[in-house]
Amino acid sequence: MRNTVGRVLEAAAALRERFGAEAVTVAHSRFIDTDRAENDLRLLELFGRDAKDRPGRHIVVASQVAEQSLDVDFDLLVSDAAPVDLLLQRMGRLHRHVRPDRPVGLRDAVCLVTGVDWSAPVPKPVRGSEFIYGRHMLLRSLAVLLPFLDGKRLVDLPGDISALVQDAYGRSQVGPGHWAQALEEARKVHEALQAQKAWKAERFCVAEAGRDGRPLTGWLAGSAGDADDSRAGRAQVRDSEESVEVLVVEELEDGSLATVHWAGEGRGGLALPTDEVPLPEAAKAVAACGLRLPVVMAKPRVVDRVVAELGRFSFEKWQTKESPWLAGQLVFPIRPNCQTPLAGFLLMYTRENGLEVSSADA
Repeated sequence: MRNTVGRVLEAAAALRERFGAEAVTVAHSRFIDTDRAENDLRLLELFGRDAKDRPGRHIVVASQVAEQSLDVDFDLLVSDAAPVDLLLQRMGRLHRHVRPDRPVGLRDAVCLVTGVDWSAPVPKPVRGSEFIYGRHMLLRSLAVLLPFLDGKRLVDLPGDISALVQDAYGRSQVGPGHWAQALEEARKVHEALQAQKAWKAERFCVAEAGRDGRPLTGWLAGSAGDADDSRAGRAQVRDSEESVEVLVVEELEDGSLATVHWAGEGRGGLALPTDEVPLPEAAKAVAACGLRLPVVMAKPRVVDRVVAELGRFSFEKWQTKESPWLAGQLVFPIRPNCQTPLAGFLLMYTRENGLEVSSADA
């Protein structure tokens, strides 16, 4: 399990070179919706409680999408460092079901923690992990897990969960003495960020109601701030990065558009005329192919360019009330296995890897 899609794809490429493409499966959030659903179903078929075709050797390289919800079971877990509660949640994928036929060397549940440079005086998580979870929480989690990382002391699930989580999220001193300064600096950065988030949230809080008997006129508007349902308005009240979701269609050799050919069940390869309203079954098939673009493409300086460039696919006939599945949506035409330029990036979608993004200047 990797903390970023980039690390998922990097690890998958190395593992496929070593073990062969057929022995590696990728799962992350940058698959179109129908493909993600199919990926989940396949994981359950291979690694679920009642899996009948469990492979002799197979490696799933996943992001946080496999962290919970899926009732899958593996013999060995290699995970990027994460906040302790999430790492324990990931460990719930290990030896989840009783399997007498586990390989001899893997009959004890083992989780290997990676994505950390241990050669520094204080361990340094990889940049992507720090961006997602923050250095403060990662360091405290590594500190409370330190006694377990050499394998001499075993994590007891669920017995150790409460103590580990309370220690990691508490304020008591944890870790070796020479970590103290780094932990304190990380804490200050974390608390400053939390204070900034609280200040932003307060601007949109509803004021307290007046005393009994006082009128409620204007109460809700009193301090709720000025936000609407536009992209900018939603960003004001969300404590997360804004994202851009597109509907993926396939661009054919002659330049015409169609639903992606692998959609299956009569939904693949349906024509999408741009000068008239698509047939309902074709429009529904497109609506099922939502894809969230990476956060970097939703940054303020980039997102307007993304929306503007995709605007040329906002065909007039698709924006009418006769086309409720497509009206108001951003449509992104791709050629499978080929790079598509968008807002200074090169995007490539494959059924095996999902969406891969690189800079056009790279």
